[in-house]
Amino acid sequence: MIDALWGVRCVVGRYFDVFTRGIVYYLVTTFLEPILYLLSFGLGVGSLVGNLHVAGHEVSYRAFIFSGVIAQTVLFQGFMEASYGAFVRMYYQKVYQAIALTPVTMSEVLWGELIWDTAKATSASLVVALIGVVTGDFPPLALLTLIPLCFASSLLFAGMGLAAAALARSIEQLSYPQYLLVFPMFLFCGVFYPIDALPAPLRAVAWVLPLTSVTSLARWLTLGLPFEPMAIPILLAWMVALVLLARRAMLRRLIK
Repeated sequence: MIDALWGVRCVVGRYFDVFTRGIVYYLVTTFLEPILYLLSFGLGVGSLVGNLHVAGHEVSYRAFIFSGVIAQTVLFQGFMEASYGAFVRMYYQKVYQAIALTPVTMSEVLWGELIWDTAKATSASLVVALIGVVTGDFPPLALLTLIPLCFASSLLFAGMGLAAAALARSIEQLSYPQYLLVFPMFLFCGVFYPIDALPAPLRAVAWVLPLTSVTSLARWLTLGLPFEPMAIPILLAWMVALVLLARRAMLRRLIK
């Protein structure tokens, strides 16, 4: 067990060393995206919409959008880092194969990959929450209560991205899950509007998708909107299934 943890730590440490070389780019893009959402949707569209009445609660559209952007950040950061990042490291840079020649096992490499992708997505989503606290849209306590949700959902979407990288035969094929799964979740899982605004059949489909649960829980923790009990089992079921699928598919591809 201790040896396995050491191996995972080595992988994460290697990724962190590479990450620090481009940390300025990461910080600029991580802070810039939520600020642009705030300006375009929160101030622009928000000035037209005003306040929303959601499940008996009145919230500003700016706060509503910001809480949705937390979920959207987890989705994009987790999936993109794990899919495109892992594919490049596996196929072009041969990082996995190189590390596997050391005492670190392939299983530890994959756990290190998942943990690193999860950590980056979690950090980015908490940056969004921090900006929401600074603007007065979220209570300061939300920064703490969001950590478990952001970590679990980041692990979920990192698993989705890693599974996509394992199953793709070329980097272009990563566009299929991106456009057929990631973008539909972004558009129909309540990031920009209350999920109740959808017709009943679309609402049922949206609740099957994991981002709806993440969005619902994020708004419960940040805005005090009603808690949806089904969100937690849906989130956990997707997380476990995708992490297991990702590891199995990657091991099958890497170990001939």
